Amino acid sequence: MFPQERERELLDSLKQSEIANVFTKGLNPNVRMKNSGIPWIGMIPEHWEVKRLQAVASCNDECLSENTPQSQEIEYVEIGNVDNVNGIRATEKMLFADAPSRARRITQKGDIIVSTVRTYLKAIAVIEREGLIVSTGFAVIRPNSINNKFIQFVMLSDCVINSIVANSYGVNYPAITANKLMKLSIPIPPPSEQQAIVDYIEAKLSKIDSCMADLQAEIDYLKEFKQRLISDVVTGQICVAEPQKGEKQ
Repeated sequence: MFPQERERELLDSLKQSEIANVFTKGLNPNVRMKNSGIPWIGMIPEHWEVKRLQAVASCNDECLSENTPQSQEIEYVEIGNVDNVNGIRATEKMLFADAPSRARRITQKGDIIVSTVRTYLKAIAVIEREGLIVSTGFAVIRPNSINNKFIQFVMLSDCVINSIVANSYGVNYPAITANKLMKLSIPIPPPSEQQAIVDYIEAKLSKIDSCMADLQAEIDYLKEFKQRLISDVVTGQICVAEPQKGEKQ
């Protein structure tokens, strides 16, 4: 592993800790705190509330009908193409006639998709554009009475993701029901504070992401240079001198 790769991992951990700290503690270090009553949340500002996810968002609102025209093209997202760090890494376009039976959930921009099967994969992402169909292995969470960006950061935080994994059942194929998922409790600040937290986190993450992009560019260059060097030596384009007699090998 290159040193830059380790630095990138540390920056990613910093992103997660920054999100988790602010969304549970707020921006005012001098505010009076209270016990949230939820072990993984701990103490929260006294004027905040704790609500179940179902109180501020709906789940699985829209699905493709079995009567969908067979010739309709869909853009499909499978669980294996999603993770909580990179979001949706790939999609696949296909006709409805050729789509797997699990390609049914309709999403809108701003929805959050959370894998309810194989939850250890942490397949959680924000839908960034319209028109995507996702697997029924996802719960599609749609915020209603809460700041859209705030709930997105909440759902992508390590503490919530780890809570989802901890509340899953099964050993080889751990899963959580959409009903149980929506009963998870989250801290809710007043609306004005929600936006202030979003603005703060976005500014912080922008700086971290910029550093991570620079590191990734260095990592890509070093990997390319290493591969080119190996190739040049193997093909004889770089001559490796033989050790002279008497020289240590």
